[in-house]
Amino acid sequence: MRKFLIIFIMFLAMPVFADTMPFYVDSIPKRTLGLYQTDKEIILYSHPEANSSVIKKMDFSYDPETMPDAVFAVLINEKKLGFLYVTDIGDEGWVEVIYDKRTGAKGWVQTADSMQFQPWRNFYNLYGRKYGLRILKDAPKDIEVLKAKSDEVSQTVSKLNYVQQIKLTVIRGNWALVSAFDLDKTPKTGYLRWRSDDGEIYVFPNIK
Repeated sequence: MRKFLIIFIMFLAMPVFADTMPFYVDSIPKRTLGLYQTDKEIILYSHPEANSSVIKKMDFSYDPETMPDAVFAVLINEKKLGFLYVTDIGDEGWVEVIYDKRTGAKGWVQTADSMQFQPWRNFYNLYGRKYGLRILKDAPKDIEVLKAKSDEVSQTVSKLNYVQQIKLTVIRGNWALVSAFDLDKTPKTGYLRWRSDDGEIYVFPNIK
């Protein structure tokens, strides 16, 4: 009993790493354009111009105990890596982002460089190729197939069962050329539908 209590107390004392990652289809808003990588501070404006009214200022410490809830699309505190969903783009590096996922509240931020806003294709080609992909938990079962070409009517070359790993080669439209590994470790290569025609995302980079 004493040993159990010690383990329980140690468990409670362990730090909580409040990282954020989408695991369900409906956690990613439809028709988003990509992701905006945050700095330590961001200023949200009402319009894509610096003389418009300031909606909100946000500071990020990347300390799990002080980071705000319902803000990030992706957040890995240890790497100081955070992304917000982008819903629109303007001139001169302005992008509109969702800064409150509960209410859908949006504001405009100005990017500091060309890499700060990553359209979905760029984001997947960078992080998907580095870390691989994972199918979101409530994705339709009919996407768990690999096609010979990047279209719905092409031949099915393989079905995915108990997928352990999905390696991305390239994104082509709403399809991803991948090699998938099941329990038997045999590679299955073909095109996987990662996004629907109306912008619903089924597959996400397995960032770690």
